[in-house]
Amino acid sequence: MVVNIQRRRGALSLLLIVIILPLLLVFATGLAIARRFNDEAGLVRAMRQQLSASLATYDPDLYQQFGVFGVPVASLETSVYQVLVPDRFATSAAVLSAHTGMLEPSALGRQIARTMKLRLPVLWLDQIFRLTGLPDGSEGLDQKDLAQIIGTWPGGGAIASADSVLPEGAMPEALAGPLSDLVRESLEQVTEEDKLEVLEDLLDRLGDLAGQRAVIAALPEASRWLSGLTGWMDALAAGPQAPLVQKAGLTEYCLAYLTAAVTIRQEDGKSEPLQTISGLDLKDLAQVRPAEIERIITGTEDPDAARRRVKTVLIAARSLVHLTAILADTEELALLRAQAVTLVAILAGATGIVLEPESITYVLALGQAIFRGNEDVTDLLAGQAIRLIPPSLLDQALVVSYADHLRLMLLILPTDTLLERIGTCIRRSFPQDYAVAIQFHVQAPPGSGLALKSGLVMELSYALE
Repeated sequence: MVVNIQRRRGALSLLLIVIILPLLLVFATGLAIARRFNDEAGLVRAMRQQLSASLATYDPDLYQQFGVFGVPVASLETSVYQVLVPDRFATSAAVLSAHTGMLEPSALGRQIARTMKLRLPVLWLDQIFRLTGLPDGSEGLDQKDLAQIIGTWPGGGAIASADSVLPEGAMPEALAGPLSDLVRESLEQVTEEDKLEVLEDLLDRLGDLAGQRAVIAALPEASRWLSGLTGWMDALAAGPQAPLVQKAGLTEYCLAYLTAAVTIRQEDGKSEPLQTISGLDLKDLAQVRPAEIERIITGTEDPDAARRRVKTVLIAARSLVHLTAILADTEELALLRAQAVTLVAILAGATGIVLEPESITYVLALGQAIFRGNEDVTDLLAGQAIRLIPPSLLDQALVVSYADHLRLMLLILPTDTLLERIGTCIRRSFPQDYAVAIQFHVQAPPGSGLALKSGLVMELSYALE
């Protein structure tokens, strides 16, 4: 009996040695692998947090003045990473550096394109209404028209109340009360599902245009319409990159953020200060950043010289327009011929020199055109708007300002030249180096178990395609 018990105890020991120990080794190996994966995930998380924190240190003054994001390269440091990194990689060599400079033409062009592309249609419509003097229609839109434009919800429930359809006092009191109750009851019948269905249908149409239906369908129901609209607008801002749209965006960017010689608007005897698109007063801003647009157009660093050159070009252009108008006006040209004949007669009687009256006529026409061109430029520099084409050439009044003439000059410049000079303008006010994309490289020490022998590299950018 004793022998049998000893044999059973030996079998149990053998079981522990043969089966349990290998299982423990397997579990220990799995635990080590899990710890390594957890540490690597922690390393990636620490790197991401460091990149996000570094991008959050962009210069707000730079963004307010020029509308572009930039992280000061001198401020790049790894304090967030050092706190969050797992102990296994605490001694890793970590380098946070600028990957793409903010003023590199491609990166700067992408930022400006994303900033201005969605604003271009509104700016162009505003220019058309202002140039032609046509009303934009908002003042003449009454409440009835507004209600018809808005429409109704499914099920016949009107989304406009009785007070918004008819102004106060336009209906009898006996009718106003029942009608208001009817509208209120109609609104109560419209369920949240009906409203969401209308929004989703609208966003499906927008998604068809931008190719975003699959993305929208994958989003949660509660945020489907808002996220879809955001993605559609982001896709619209990102592309396609049409050269004409890019040039127009650069031009409007200059007029929206940079300073010019004219800082006020004169209209109907009233003076109104001009502001940048960020709400900064151009008059105050021009004290420290004088004539930036003129310097971009002329390519000179001297603001006074840039103003003079632009003024000369404007006088020449306006004089040419007035000369064309004078030569096309038969009555004014006949009057100038009469003056030329008189001058030739006086000169011949006094000196005996006989000149050709026709030549003197053109000299007088040129002098008159230069005089009128100079008057136009004086009005433009005073902040007033002038007619683009004189009445003798075009009856329709096309009113232009100093900014409109700058717009035409900017459109003539090559895109590469314009981007380079915009970058020079920004660097003039913010001379330190800025990055629009940053890179974080971690080289793990030997024995750390990092899967990538060459280390781990991550990038984050403001201007992704």
